[in-house]
This record gives sequence, structure tokens and C-alpha cells, in this order.
Amino acid sequence: MSTGTRRLAALFLLFPACNNDTQEPTEGLSTAPMITSVGESQTTTQATSGEPTTAAEPTTDATTGTSTEAPEETTTTTTTDASTTTGTSRGAVESCEDGEQNGSETDVDCGGPACPGCGDGSACVADTDCAGMSCVDAVCGPPPATCDDAVRNGNETDVDCGGADCPACGESQACAEAVDCASQSCVAGSCAAPACDDDVENGEETAVDCGGPECEPCGDALGCEVATDCKSGVCDGGLCAIPLCNDGANNGDETDVDCGGEHCEPCDDGLACEVDGDCVGDDCTGGICVGASCDDGVKNGGETGVDCGGPDCAPCGTVGLVINEVDYDQPGNDTAEFIELLNTSGAPIDLSDHAVVLVNGANNSTYATINLAGNLAAGQYLVLAHANFVVPAPALKVTITSGIVQNGGNSPDGIAVVDKGAKKVVDALAYDGPITAVNIAGIGTVSLVEGTPLPGSVIDDAASAGSLARLPNGQDSNNAASDWKFTKKPTPAAANVP
Repeated sequence: MSTGTRRLAALFLLFPACNNDTQEPTEGLSTAPMITSVGESQTTTQATSGEPTTAAEPTTDATTGTSTEAPEETTTTTTTDASTTTGTSRGAVESCEDGEQNGSETDVDCGGPACPGCGDGSACVADTDCAGMSCVDAVCGPPPATCDDAVRNGNETDVDCGGADCPACGESQACAEAVDCASQSCVAGSCAAPACDDDVENGEETAVDCGGPECEPCGDALGCEVATDCKSGVCDGGLCAIPLCNDGANNGDETDVDCGGEHCEPCDDGLACEVDGDCVGDDCTGGICVGASCDDGVKNGGETGVDCGGPDCAPCGTVGLVINEVDYDQPGNDTAEFIELLNTSGAPIDLSDHAVVLVNGANNSTYATINLAGNLAAGQYLVLAHANFVVPAPALKVTITSGIVQNGGNSPDGIAVVDKGAKKVVDALAYDGPITAVNIAGIGTVSLVEGTPLPGSVIDDAASAGSLARLPNGQDSNNAASDWKFTKKPTPAAANVP
């Protein structure tokens, strides 16, 4: 039976009851009319009774008289004001494809426990609501780039470095421009190591490609941290300063701190030098200013002559041409013998009338005469030696036969310098004993001893290298015993040393 037929049959059954004026009211029920509203999903019944009733009673089919259940169950609720409402609810079914945000969805048709994850930009509550498993500030999307997430993201040029926001990258990491690199050098997309020729101030440099422990010192006015960062050796206020003679540094052409060279004052004794002019005493020996002394072969200090006179040195003797050093006996063959003359005067000496005469003390006779020529400048040396003997400039050299100078020994031998024009002995030396009377042609009989003869211990011993030398250099006080000493350091063409 159709629903419509059932509802019509119910009305017929009720109709007699509604029109029976004599029918007694049912016990416990109000005589007020009962209104029943029947709908597809809800039926409402009003009653005056305080007891709950059920409106869905079985109905009888008008044709067959059989009882049929109502198609829907309705529930009547009775309130204290005798008003009862009966309803039936059919909720909308949640769908992940209905184009609406409903149910547990966090955005339209996505999110929540039942629907697919949402795309970037959609609303979310938890990471699981998002397809990318990232919910940031209630919106699906990747987390913001950071410089410590071990991922290359944002504007980074390599993992967690480079770009506008992260620290500069290290060597060999990717870069786009120099500022992406700690070295400030981006070569072919890769950060290069600092170098002293990359035109960038990097590494430990104090200015572009200079300073620091690896690169060359910087020039004037460039950056510095310490003195060694600068060519001038002076770092003043973070900048390399120009060399000065009062800056406390050995710089420029100075030979020592603030002295020597072409621009600064000469250096004091004991300081470094390159030439005599670098020294106050005008004596640079072995790279050190030795100062004025009475045996340096230079007229300096308070001396009135070369190494003589003045308040400190011995009185000056004969000034002029002197025999200054003799090496007459060497171990083995005498291939290194020499006689050194020195002009101790302040003017050149014409040697054209001068000669060196060799004397044999065994019979007090001369055995060789060596004529001289030319001019010997003030302070200049002249060395008589065999052909292979090297004499450094500016000294002059006269070649003599090798081994010509006799060795003394059991009898003395001697040397005299004579001026034939003036017919006089200019200087003389007797060694290994005195020679007090010898006849020299054109001069006459003369003594080769000046003052006190040399002691027997002052000889040129063949057992070891050495020579007889005037000490101090060039000193001729006309006393052989005080002027001559044995030295183990022969110095032909140079000042004598003890």
C-alpha cells in the first residue's frame, strides 16, 4: 500500500470519532481537539496531558483492515506546559569532493583526518593537514629559510651561506659574487682561497694584496697593524708611514735605526754600516762602525795624523813614506811574501827618485835594489810582491821575484827605503837582529835601526802564518821596539790589525 493510501485510511478512521457528539471523553485525556501534523520527516502533536505519548501508533489499512507500521519513527517529548515536539534529523554527509569546507576539513575538501593534505597557501592546523607536511602560522607552505637548517634555500648560494642574509661561504663553496665569499673572491662560481695577487684585501692582509704574515709589506699610507706590515717598518695609526730619520725604525736607506745612508746622520760606534761615510768615525769595518781608534788606518777622532797624535794616540813620528808591513817568511815555500809601503802624509809623494834596498846582515851588504815610479796618494798603499800575488785596488803594486826577500834566521836582514835625489834613508827596518852599519850606493853608510832594536821574539816565524806590522797602523815614532809587532793577520794593502 502506498504512503498516500495509508494516510487517507487513517483520516477515515478518525472521522467518526470527530463527529460523535455523544462519545465520552477518554479517561485521563483532555477534551480539546488533537492536531496532528504529518510530514515526510517530522510530526508534532500537542496534548494537555503531562504524560509522554507516542504518536507513531500502528495504522489500519482502510481496505484490508490490517495493521501497518508508520514509515518513520517519531518521538514526542512532553514539557511541563503540555507542549510536545517530535522531530527527525537527517545530517549532511561529509564529502572531500563537494566544493565546501565542512566536517573536519581545515580548508575546502582538504585537511583533517579524512581528506587529502592541502596545498601550499591553504589553511591548516597541523603539519599533517598539508601535502608538504609543513604548517607554518596556520598556512601550508615550506618553513622560512634559515642559515642553520643544513639546506640550501632562500637566497643562499650554498648550504647555509652566501646571499644577503647568511654568513659568507668558505673556500670551494658556490657563490654568485665576491660578497658571497669570506675571501671576497668568487672565481667561476666558486669561492677562491685568499691570494697575494687577487686584487682583494682578504686573508690576513692589512691592505689589498700586502701586509700580514703571507704577503709583501705594504707601501706608504696603506693599512697596517704592526710595523712588519710596512716597507717603511713604521705603522702609525693603522697606516704605513714614510721613512724618517727620527721614527725609531731602520727604514729607507738607513744602515741602522735613524742613522747612516744618504739622508740621515752617520751612525755611532757599534752600529751597522755599509761604507765609512755611514759612521761618525768614518770607519766601517765588517759592516760595523768601529769608531776612531789608534790602529784603524784612518785619521779620525782627535788624531793629528793617521792613528797618531791628539789626546788618545801616541805622538806622531815621521810623516811620509814608511815601511808599514813585511811578510818575509811563510811555512813552506815563500810564495806569499810581500813588502807594504804607506804614504802617511796628507799629500801625494813622487816615487820617481825612490827605491827599496834589501840588505844581507850576514855581511852588511845590499843584495837587491827595486826602483819605484809614479805617485803614491795620501793614505795609499804600495805592495811589492811576486806576479801572482793579488793586490786589491786602490793600492799600487810593484812586481818582484818570488822568494827574493831573505828570511833572517841566524843573521839579521833588513829593508831600507831611500830617496836617491835627496841622498837619504826615508825609512828602515832590521829584523831577526840589528843592522847598524851598511853602505848603500849613492847614500853612504847608514843604520837600519830606529831607536831601540826589535826584541828577539818579534820575528816573522815560519812555523805559522803572520807578518811584522806597524801597530798602530802607519805609526813611525822612530823607535822600532815600540812601533813594530808580530801579527797573525797579514793585511796587504789594508790597515794593520793586531
